[in-house]
Amino acid sequence: MKVNKEELRKLIAEVLEMEAEDIDDETDFNKDLAINSLQMLDMVAEIEDNYDLIIEHNEIRNMTNINKIAEALEKRI
Repeated sequence: MKVNKEELRKLIAEVLEMEAEDIDDETDFNKDLAINSLQMLDMVAEIEDNYDLIIEHNEIRNMTNINKIAEALEKRI
């Protein structure tokens, strides 16, 4: 199943309290947005709730941008 990246972008932007337009598919959450670990956990929790799945801790460190999150989700749903 294909993940709707725009929907994912809006969800992430809401968690990070920023505009969705400021996040593109390759925006690195750590390098470009300087999100902290609590923001990352909030983001993961929202993704888990929205997609009704559990993200393993070892997967989280690879979820550095929209494309990588979508790729990980597509493998699971």
